[in-house]
Amino acid sequence: MTLSVPPCPTPSPRPDPAAETDPDAVAALASLRALLICQQRELGARLDHLLVEGGAIRIDVAMAMASGLPPLGALTWNGPPGSRAISAAEALEMILRQLGRDHGAQGKALARKTRASRARIATLVAARQAERQPSDDFLTAEQAVIFGHWMHPCPKTLSGMTLPEERAMTPDWRGALRLHALSVPLQMLQATAPDLARALPGMDIDPGPGRALLPAHPLTWDRARRDPQIAELLDRGAIRDLGPVGPGWWATSSVRTLWRGDSPWQIKASLPVTITNSQRVNKRHELLAGAAMSARTQGLAGRFGPLRLIGDPHWMTLALPDRPESGLEVILRQNPYRGARGGRVLQVAGLVAEPLPGRSSLLAQVMAGHDPAAWFDAYLDCAVAPLLRLYDATGIAVEAHQQNALLDLTLGLPSRCDIRDNQGFYVADDRADDALRAIPQLVYPRADAEDALAYSLIVNQVFGVIHRMALDGLWPEDRALRALAVHLAGLSRLPGHGGALAGRWLSQPHLPAKGNLLTQLGGVDELLMPDERAPMIRVPNPLPALIAHKALRHVA
Repeated sequence: MTLSVPPCPTPSPRPDPAAETDPDAVAALASLRALLICQQRELGARLDHLLVEGGAIRIDVAMAMASGLPPLGALTWNGPPGSRAISAAEALEMILRQLGRDHGAQGKALARKTRASRARIATLVAARQAERQPSDDFLTAEQAVIFGHWMHPCPKTLSGMTLPEERAMTPDWRGALRLHALSVPLQMLQATAPDLARALPGMDIDPGPGRALLPAHPLTWDRARRDPQIAELLDRGAIRDLGPVGPGWWATSSVRTLWRGDSPWQIKASLPVTITNSQRVNKRHELLAGAAMSARTQGLAGRFGPLRLIGDPHWMTLALPDRPESGLEVILRQNPYRGARGGRVLQVAGLVAEPLPGRSSLLAQVMAGHDPAAWFDAYLDCAVAPLLRLYDATGIAVEAHQQNALLDLTLGLPSRCDIRDNQGFYVADDRADDALRAIPQLVYPRADAEDALAYSLIVNQVFGVIHRMALDGLWPEDRALRALAVHLAGLSRLPGHGGALAGRWLSQPHLPAKGNLLTQLGGVDELLMPDERAPMIRVPNPLPALIAHKALRHVA
């Protein structure tokens, strides 16, 4: 996605959107940037002539960028009654009204979500501005994404929680919540290990003879107990609510995954809350996929380089007649992040998150004092090479987007990449056996698996790191892209599909990306789409021009 820089107009005093510190203005600019990158990639919008309301918005940019949206300069409205400077808030509203006109009810629904997302961001910015900049550790990174998904039209949209619940139960507000303990008859519990809940902090309690413990997120339980079938079981004592137990748990960036530094397990709860494209509920096939893939991958440690796959090997749920899910599904995820704040393993989404005005990003903090070329090479050695080697040898592609990838920075430079989330496995169909094929949304044609890997790893994650380095002045974009091209050229020598995929990333003019704006305009939950996949788009690939450069020919 390379942008041509329009000719500079005659200099005149105009407000710089990036200089704003007012929370509402900061939220408007962040929301505008997130919407613009979607419009540009998915609808072909032009920054120098964005058609809205019978005129056009011109957005000055100081540079062309291939990894993401460049910094936005002056915003000008050209149309009736004439040309004038406008704010990011005005530009955002003009675009949202136009989306409503162009796309009817779904466009209007998107506009409402974007406004709600902007309002959430403004409230969070005001609260965070009053706090000191936190340290760089696991929990800080999980709580750092206050501006949301950098390529989503309503990046902080959230529905299904009241404001007090949101403040108590989301990483945005750093709330800690206590799990509910439910005592259920053994015959009503489906689980990989029925007694495993008692290993959780505060859960070593007696559920009663012939019964087992089922932990529940407090929001999930509050909604589930209103379900008529569950309410009847509660009324007659089949389910016993033992109340909140144990210490507080912190919500990580996904909101529904909970962490404590003294627990052997993280908790991934089924949460009746819609965030960005979907309601965050655990489907039955996800439970099965997590256990199956944990068993398949546990012997792969160290085979493909500094990569660790964080398993979701266990699950439990309340079994109800004629229902695939009860709403009380709980996944137990391995927890290697121990200690008071989890150590210095940070998710990439938190590292590259937009900082508050006047502050440094987490990425700038962890790169301080390091040679950027050495840091980025170490990052590629952890985050890219092992995943392509894994895919080359096994046919397993992982959805390695920013939120699923965590870097071990204990030694300063990245020394290992952890990949999490049982929703993120794509097993190539020609490498799957019957047991894996029996699990829905796990086995895919190679083309689909490779699209998922290309988008999540390259477009979402690596380009996100490159983009943040460039925006923060840590390392120029062209040098980082060239380093990525050299790295992929070396990996193109792998003997199988992984090597061929690396070669295509270097030669194809476009790369796949998720169409988040198109998903919203379609008005359908992503998890209800065929194969639970949002529509894919194609974005310009800056790498072919680099691999053709004479400096790279000896590597390709």
